[in-house]
This record gives sequence, structure tokens and C-alpha cells, in this order.
Amino acid sequence: MSVDRRRLLRPLMPRGVSRHARRPLPRGFTLVELLVGLAISLMLMAGAFAMAGLQVGTHHRLLLELQVQQELRATAELVLRDLRRAASWDRPQDALWQADGPAPVRNPYADIEVGDAGKRVTYSFARDGSSSDGATVREVAGFRWSDGRIDQLVAGRYQPLTDPAVLRVRAFDLRVESQARSLSDACARACTPGTSPPTPLPDGGGGSSSSDGSSAAACGPAIVARLVELVIDAEAVHDRRVSQQLTALSLVRNDALTGGCP
Repeated sequence: MSVDRRRLLRPLMPRGVSRHARRPLPRGFTLVELLVGLAISLMLMAGAFAMAGLQVGTHHRLLLELQVQQELRATAELVLRDLRRAASWDRPQDALWQADGPAPVRNPYADIEVGDAGKRVTYSFARDGSSSDGATVREVAGFRWSDGRIDQLVAGRYQPLTDPAVLRVRAFDLRVESQARSLSDACARACTPGTSPPTPLPDGGGGSSSSDGSSAAACGPAIVARLVELVIDAEAVHDRRVSQQLTALSLVRNDALTGGCP
């Protein structure tokens, strides 16, 4: 009696299982699973793109803030550095009193004029060692705020100092505070009551006071030190949310002399 080997090698199926159970199970994703996976992928991609856009926007705003801050610092440094040269005179010996000499000459570059409520300032200083009795066009300098920018006075004409395509200046305020110290002790004769005080310097609204906080000397000469306070407020042209305000102080190197001995 012969035995079919293929039948013997056939795996035995457990009882209760029909022949249809031997068919291979279907593999892959259903349509619902595919749609759910696609929706989750889209949500993850949307979150990633939103995060990337937020980071790019933050980085761009940070760069604008740094640019505005750098522009403000450079502008304020240039303004104050040039203002420190105000009243520079290459013939200071002419202002000294001499017993056998002519009367002392007043410094022709001593005045610092602030106008338009602190939005414009003009001053002068000697150039090239060729000073005269008055300041020439080349020796007069200044700054002003106009149409959202800061202009610099060079050779009698205003030129833009800030770039209006990058920076919009919203406010420009410059004030000069004067501090007078009496020199009446150096006079041969003391001041008598009722003597008119020395002529004050134009200081753009800043008061003149002595070093101890009292008013300037009632008579006699006085030396006046001047402190410049500059406030600039600006914003980025491409993003008005990016704004900076800078306040800077600087002392004018050349003091002014007012009044005279009786």
C-alpha cells in the first residue's frame, strides 16, 4: 500500500478551522488609515513650517533692532564728537589779559546756538590755523532734524547724515546746559553791588549755574562749562515695531569766558 508523501507533509489544521482560513490575509492600509496618516503628516508639516516662519521672523526683527541700534550709536557718536570741537580757537593767547597789551579779544567761536526747540544746533571752530575775527562758512558746522532724518551742515549746506531708506528719526532733541564759575577774585577791584552780571551764552534753554548750585556771579568775569545732552528716537523703515531711543551726554572741551573785571 503506497502512501502519498505530499499528503503526509501537509500541515495539520486545527479542528474547527475551515479551509477558507488558509487563504493569505490581506496586507497594506485601508483608506481610512491612509487618510488619518495623511492628516497627521499635514499637521506636523504645518507646525514645522509655522515654527520655522516664527524663527525667521524673530531673526529678522533681531537684525533690524541691531541695525537700528548701531545706526543710532554711530549717529550720536558723530554728533557729539563734532560738538566737542565747538569753540576751538587756534589763538587763545589773544584772550589773555596783559598789563601793557591791548584789551583781550573774545573767542569768535565761543557761541553754540540751539534753535527750533532743540531740533537744530549750529557752532563753529577754527580750521587749518587760519582763524579770523569771525567764523567763515567752512568753519560753521551744525545738525538739524528734518523730514525724519538728521542732516549735517557742511560748508554752508545741509547733507543727510542718516539713511532715510533704513532709519526714520522720530525725535531729535539737543540741549546745552551751562555751568558758570566766577573769576571775580582775579580782578584788581572787587565788584560793587548793582553791577550788571556777565552776558550769558546762548545755550538752547539750559540754565547757567555755579558749581555749588547757586546762580552765576552777579558781576565780574566767569568761565562757563557746557554739557550737551542728546536724545534721538528712531524706528526701522521696514518694520515700525522696531524702535530704539538713545540718550547721550558729552562735555564741550572748550569753555567760554563771559563778563569782565570792573
